[in-house]
Parts: sequence; structure tokens; C-alpha cells
Amino acid sequence: MAQDNIDRSNLGFINDFLYKYLRDVLYAPGEARLDVSLLPKEFQQFGAGLQFFAECVIEMNNLAQSLAKGEVIRAKVPSKENEIASPLKALHSSLSHLTWQTMQIAKGDYSQHVDFMGEFANSFNTMVEQLKERRDALIEEIRNGQEETKALEQSNSLFEALTTCLHHLIVVVDVEMPREWLFLNHPVEQFLKKREFMSYIFQWIAEQAEQAGELDSPHSSELDLPDDEKPQYLSVERYPLRWHGRDALVFVLTDVTIEKMRYAQLENYAYRDALTGAHNRHYGMEILDQWLSEGVGFIICFIDIDYLKYVNDTYGHEAGDSYILLIASTLSAFAPDTKICRLGGDEFMLLLKDWEQEAAEKRLEEIRSELRRQKASPNAINPYSISYGVVSVDKTNTLPPGELLAKADEKMYKYKREHKASRLGDAAKT
Repeated sequence: MAQDNIDRSNLGFINDFLYKYLRDVLYAPGEARLDVSLLPKEFQQFGAGLQFFAECVIEMNNLAQSLAKGEVIRAKVPSKENEIASPLKALHSSLSHLTWQTMQIAKGDYSQHVDFMGEFANSFNTMVEQLKERRDALIEEIRNGQEETKALEQSNSLFEALTTCLHHLIVVVDVEMPREWLFLNHPVEQFLKKREFMSYIFQWIAEQAEQAGELDSPHSSELDLPDDEKPQYLSVERYPLRWHGRDALVFVLTDVTIEKMRYAQLENYAYRDALTGAHNRHYGMEILDQWLSEGVGFIICFIDIDYLKYVNDTYGHEAGDSYILLIASTLSAFAPDTKICRLGGDEFMLLLKDWEQEAAEKRLEEIRSELRRQKASPNAINPYSISYGVVSVDKTNTLPPGELLAKADEKMYKYKREHKASRLGDAAKT
């Protein structure tokens, strides 16, 4: 039934109308509509609250569906005001970091450990330890095998037949004359013709062979090829062998360009805020932990965006995102080497070394003044603005990261309360 036909004197009918809205929120969120202005005055505040609750439920449901599909990176995180979605947001954050850790392990970094997610953490850490033990055992087996076969002549005809079928690039050079290539398989010939990298790779392999020194152990390295169009990366494994009675080195080159680019992208997802490109909470807390463990002095600036909800409600979330981007861009000009982290919807953290608290507060006040000269629109009630709290951490600090952040947060709220009068004055002038 159309909303403008609501019988405002029929409380039972209004009850049914609101119930239908809640039912649509749960089962047909795309069709859920509630015009608060059509409700009796005494019900309008309740209707507005019901709308906010519905928005929170829809946001939470969308995030849950994304996580259920395994879409961790592309999932849209609910707004900061959505408190009922906090557990899901925490789960999303943990899964994002866990995805990055898993990629690190796939690259051979077995130092990764999970200290959250309860029983899963124990199983995960046990798996990592087992993988490390198996890798070490395999390396030991390879080392023992090399010792046993060092005196054996390699079967060069079989080697050539096998390497011709491989996609890896294989080059064999003489130890005494490293600029003489004894063998290269077909993929190398095709790669060099296609990419025109022959002189560069020729020079690099010769230099590596001359610097090899002891020839009783394999060696791994990487080679970045110069290319004006796109980066090209090769993983290089070097092994000693006997080649027709001559001491030689075999270089096995593997194109890892795609893997490195994917790793860089995943690392960016794990440590960068999707909207602003600033560092995210995970990165900020890791840097905070690192600086505290190093015992260095630094400054924490906790920053809250003023009027963000007003901008979102009045001009839409696109305008709100533009406001957030403006704040991030302005903060990026704070000073070189500043760690800028977006903690949540309207909260940022700056981590600074070699700064005094008074100087940091002065710089933030300059930024605030610069922002207050701008508005979402010429007719907007409030200008753009920030509130902030600054905490100085010296080498004798004993407070953990969470308490330091809470202390800066408390200072920010004190600043916000003290400047409330000036914000009201802005509205009055308008």
C-alpha cells in the first residue's frame, strides 16, 4: 500500500506498516523503503532510528555475504557508526592479514605466526613449523646428496634432452671462462630473441660466475631486467656441476614477473586503506609495536574528521568520501617520513619521529585552519575541520600501544569539546 495512504490515527496499521518495512529489510533489502515524514510526529524519531538500524543490518549482511563467498579483499567494510557489525569487521581485518601471511609462507617465509583467532592460530602455527621442518630436512637431504654425487660425472646428453622440454631458462658456463656459454636450452634462445636482453643477461651471468667463489653449494638470487614498457623479473638458481670434464655452473632462470606483481598487489591490500591509499590500522599498529620495542621516542597524533556524518547525510556518501580523501591528502603534506594511517571511517593516526609535541600541535592547527577555509558547498552550515590529540612517547615509556592510542583519543575528544563553541558559531553565522 502506498505510504501516502497511511491512516495516521490507526496505530495498528502503523505497527503493520513498520513491521512490513523491517521484513523487507531482512528478506528484500533492495525494496525496503520508509518515508519518515509520512509517519505521525510522535513516531518520526522512532522511524529515523529504525532506518539507521536497517542500514546497519544491510551493511552487516553485505559484509557477511562477501566473506561467505571468500571475497576478503573486495568486501565493503561497514561504516564506523555501525557498532553491531564490529565483530564482522574485526573478522574481515583478521582474514585480510591472514591472507597476506599465507602468501608470505608460500614465498618461503616461515617466520609468520598467528596470535589471534583462537584454536585456528594453534593449528596454523603448528602447520608453519612443520613446513619449516620439512623444508630444512629437504635442504639437508639435498646437501647430503650433493656431497655423495660431487665426484660423479653428469650425464650431459640426458641433461640437454630434459632441459629442452622445460619452460625454465637454463644456461651453463665454464668456471674458468665464465663469459663462454657452454649450453643454453631452447627457451633461452627464444626469450633472448623476443626480449633483446642477451647482452644484459650475458654480462650479469658472467659477473655472477666470477664472484661465485666456493662451488660446493647452490645459490639463489634475482635479476631485474631493464624494460621501458613493463618490469621483468627473473628468479635465478645457480648450481655447480661437471660438464664434459670441465668445472661449470648452471644457471636456472624462472620468469616470476606475474608472481611479484601479485605479491605487491596483495601486500598493498594488506597494508593500505582502499579508499585513501594511506596505511591502514594493521600497518599503523605494527609500526607502533616496532617503535616501542626499539625504545625510540616519537609522537602519536590521533585525528578525527569533524562533520563527516553531516556531510554524508546532507550531500551523500560520495561527498563524504571526497571529504575523507581531502583530509588524507592534506595530512600527507604534514612532513616527510610521516606515517599516515587510517584507523577507521573518520579516524586517522600520524606517527612522527624527531618531533616535539608542541611543534606537532602547531602544525595540526595550521592544517585545521587551512581546512576550515573550505566547505562541502557554499551554503553548507559547517566548514571542513578536524579535531586532534597529540601524545609524546619517550624512551622510558611503559604503556602498551592500546593505552597510548586511547590516551591520544581522549585528548582528541577534549579538544573537540573545547572547540564546540567555535563550531556552533560557524553554524550561527550561516
